[in-house]
Amino acid sequence: MKRLYILTLCSVLLAALIYCFKQRTETTVRKGEGLMVPKEWLVINQNPKTPAGDVRPADQTFLTFPEWFLVFSPEEQANYFKHHTSTSFPFTSHTAQIWDSYSTVHDQIKDNFPTNTGYHFMIWVIGTSATVEYEIKDWYETVIGRITDTGVPITEEDKFNAKFTQDYVDFIKDHPWYEFDFKSRLKGLWTNTSFFGDNFLRKIERKYILTSELMVKWVYGKLIGMGTAQVYDAALPTTAVILDNDSLVFLPRYDKFANAALGIANKGRGFKEIAGNTSAILVTILVKADHKADFENAKTIFIQPVSSDPRTKRIALTVPVNQLAPLLLQFNKERLRVEHVFDF
Repeated sequence: MKRLYILTLCSVLLAALIYCFKQRTETTVRKGEGLMVPKEWLVINQNPKTPAGDVRPADQTFLTFPEWFLVFSPEEQANYFKHHTSTSFPFTSHTAQIWDSYSTVHDQIKDNFPTNTGYHFMIWVIGTSATVEYEIKDWYETVIGRITDTGVPITEEDKFNAKFTQDYVDFIKDHPWYEFDFKSRLKGLWTNTSFFGDNFLRKIERKYILTSELMVKWVYGKLIGMGTAQVYDAALPTTAVILDNDSLVFLPRYDKFANAALGIANKGRGFKEIAGNTSAILVTILVKADHKADFENAKTIFIQPVSSDPRTKRIALTVPVNQLAPLLLQFNKERLRVEHVFDF
């Protein structure tokens, strides 16, 4: 038994050293320094035809990227957890991508639009929360999780984690994360998985870390929800769009906007205003790692390798609102996956 204690201690110390000294690779590749968007694309529409209640600030197309990265990141985890355990997931890379992307998009809007204090504050809050979560997870998985790791999701608990993460992603694409029902998932962790079984040490260790995560998110989500209700108005579920024939239509907001916008483009229509804006709009696509980007009338801002899948990379680019439809048609023709259109 004494030898077991010594072996365990040595394993933890070795894992801690690996965590401290492991190499960090570049996670966000800028396509230039400072302002990369043509300045004429960054002009506020002073006389929008869009109803006043549906107009949103022009800079939010950029500022929503860090917010949506916290959807992309869980989605990447969900895909990864189908075939691997969370112990080997590169959480620290995602922390770097949050802040590197925020710095990059901030450079595109500073000195061009009035400071959007409320949105910046929101990014700092969610970015800091995600950073704390990911760094704790990275440390824990490297130091503790590595000892019990099975490599692939064998235990009921690792399979539970994969399903929970996918359900969470599906939910937050159209709803605030803090509205997710963490409480029922916590109950399900203990009622739908056995206590004893093969890989018992892994089962117990996973129950501990998953219970901790779900409890913290349940409580923290309740607090954030109450605070948000006091500070912010309820978000509109639609985006008002003025088409090139001057007609006003309302498209679904958030994740569904991209497909709705492509539907408009497929009908031969273009966009004059989106949420009252005629300036640059941000779009991300997911392509093969060796893809050579060449998009007409668009400007690539940065590229992010998908850290858990080196075969794939994310390209973030901007285009004037009136050129969005041709760009979406080009993506569709080349069978490129549009990850998100950031509809302000």
